[in-house]
Amino acid sequence: MKRISLLIPIFALFISCTEDDGLPVNTQLLKNPDLASPDGSVSPWMPVTEPGFTLGTSTEIFRSASKSLFIENSDSLNTNSATWRQTYNGPMPKKGRKLVLRAFLKGEDIALKGPESNVFISIRAFPVEDSNGSTFGRYVTTLNQIGVSGTFDWTQLRLTLPSTPEEVDNIVVYLSMGSRTTGKIYFDDITLTVE
Repeated sequence: MKRISLLIPIFALFISCTEDDGLPVNTQLLKNPDLASPDGSVSPWMPVTEPGFTLGTSTEIFRSASKSLFIENSDSLNTNSATWRQTYNGPMPKKGRKLVLRAFLKGEDIALKGPESNVFISIRAFPVEDSNGSTFGRYVTTLNQIGVSGTFDWTQLRLTLPSTPEEVDNIVVYLSMGSRTTGKIYFDDITLTVE
């Protein structure tokens, strides 16, 4: 009897510590970050495109492994946008933990032709509103923070969600080319890390 009663508090302590800690710091949440899946696919990266854009993969231009994602547009009047996205729906980071999205970009003749023109990365926690109807702290983007233009070699773009909100079912990462943006952008080595 005494042995069982001692084991129950130790087990309860182990469970409470595990739940409290959430995901460990430096946990990488995205799958296939270097696009080197054994089956050759870029899954679970998914293209979301509108008319005028070309989304694909390149085996000629890449930073690591043997493949990159790209988005291309040649119409400066195109007001649509295009995105590669990945959804993370595993165990969620503890409330308050910082999430850092890093992506390497390579640009060819990127030109910004309007106020919403840019190449950018974003993080969104879903649902978009918590149970109180607040959207605060559930979305961050580099859209209006860092201008990406010109022709350049592999450069890291970094974005931080300062505090993981409560009531999160999944987290979506977006790699985007906005409206009236022309040229070709490549993405590789994309990570979302708990910090």
